[in-house]
Amino acid sequence: MEKNNISHIELGKHMDIFTKLPEVGQGLVLWKPHGAMLRYLLEKFSQEAHILNGYQWVYTPHIGKSNLWETSGHLDYYKDSMYNPIEIDGEEYYLKPMSCPFHVLIYKDGIKSYRDLPIRYAEYASVYRYELSGVLHGLTRVRGFTQDDAHIIAAPEQIEEEIFRALIFSLYILKKFNFTKYKAYIATRNSAKSIGSPADWEKAESQ
Repeated sequence: MEKNNISHIELGKHMDIFTKLPEVGQGLVLWKPHGAMLRYLLEKFSQEAHILNGYQWVYTPHIGKSNLWETSGHLDYYKDSMYNPIEIDGEEYYLKPMSCPFHVLIYKDGIKSYRDLPIRYAEYASVYRYELSGVLHGLTRVRGFTQDDAHIIAAPEQIEEEIFRALIFSLYILKKFNFTKYKAYIATRNSAKSIGSPADWEKAESQ
């Protein structure tokens, strides 16, 4: 993001792209007209590319009931990075830190057949994460941001092909913006913070 010793923060000010103001809160970004137009063009390109690559576009809420995050495991393993709950009509809601539970619920709503797989969902999800004030920096460490959030639901025999498809698609996007230096990481099981059965993890990690 930094190039020729000019920080993206300086560039953002010089080009009038974004600002962050104490009246709004730490780590929360206001996109100004120039920045909003950049975002519009980038998002339009990326959305069209996702749809052409077999993703179905969805939209999900900014908040969800506490039992949703309990079921997904977020409250057990991610609560320190979530904002405090909001009470509405006697029930607790949380600002979403990610969209995984919503996409799973979209998949589960209605009758599906194995013939429908793989199913690929994507959206531009605005998410909120409680970052410590000491690590907040420009656009790289913030408390509210929008990400291209995608989830793929596939049969076991389809997983390898879907991984290759996702990697090829990621490289296509990166190359379109002239990114040439990148690394890919595979997340393995953290025994202290993982959901799902050990047998499923062992099978996934052995492939």
